Amino acid sequence: MICALPMYPFPAASLRVFWTALRDNLQRAGLQRLPLELSQPDDLLRHWQRSDLLLSQSCGYPVSTLLRGKVQVVGAWHFDVPGCRHSNYSSTLLVRREDAGKSLAQFGGAVAVCNERHSQSGYHALRSAVAPLARDGRFFSKVLFSGAHRHSAQMVAGGEADIAALDCVSAFLLRQQEPAVFERLAAIGFTESMPGLPLITSLSTPATALAQLRQALSMCCQAPELRDSLGAMRIAGFSALDENDYRICAARAGQNTKDGLADW
Repeated sequence: MICALPMYPFPAASLRVFWTALRDNLQRAGLQRLPLELSQPDDLLRHWQRSDLLLSQSCGYPVSTLLRGKVQVVGAWHFDVPGCRHSNYSSTLLVRREDAGKSLAQFGGAVAVCNERHSQSGYHALRSAVAPLARDGRFFSKVLFSGAHRHSAQMVAGGEADIAALDCVSAFLLRQQEPAVFERLAAIGFTESMPGLPLITSLSTPATALAQLRQALSMCCQAPELRDSLGAMRIAGFSALDENDYRICAARAGQNTKDGLADW
């Protein structure tokens, strides 16, 4: 079976410790053929739809649209970072430090950068944030696409763009990994709180295995021996969720289009 946790830039050593503990827990519960190491998928959409996928992490918008009816939602982690509450998260609005005193409304006509169009945190959250400020369907003068939250932060810091929305967990972890970039950036607020990045499994995963996954994830998030690794990853808990919890992502995106926010 395939397992991966591809969405967050977790410290590699901490992620290995966590996966080893989760794997051992799942094996004790009776699940077999578990990989020794987590996969590093290149094509996420194909990876998410594999019939032998036991565990991975996706994004709320794809789960509510492209993947709806094609995967099962296991749940979502709680993170101990600003912008998160229980299993919900938001996006950090990042600008250059010299623009820290500006409000979001003052970025009308600026250049925004997003990681990609199917991202809830990088694209749709920002789109929803500026929707009340748009005129004739537009707010920014241009929207660029970077391919990754890390690259979006680099583009704002380097002056190629003026503002970006980064998943608040990614922003927290990247700040530790790229201090030279983030010392040139400032946060001017957070977007609307939404269900956190969903942990998913294949449609073919039996109900018993799904229950075992949820139980193992919950137990590992409370294990005293994992305290240091969980702390480094900022994981503070786990909630079982299902596909219906993510309908709000597609609904918000659809409302923005209905309201005329076609091209920012």
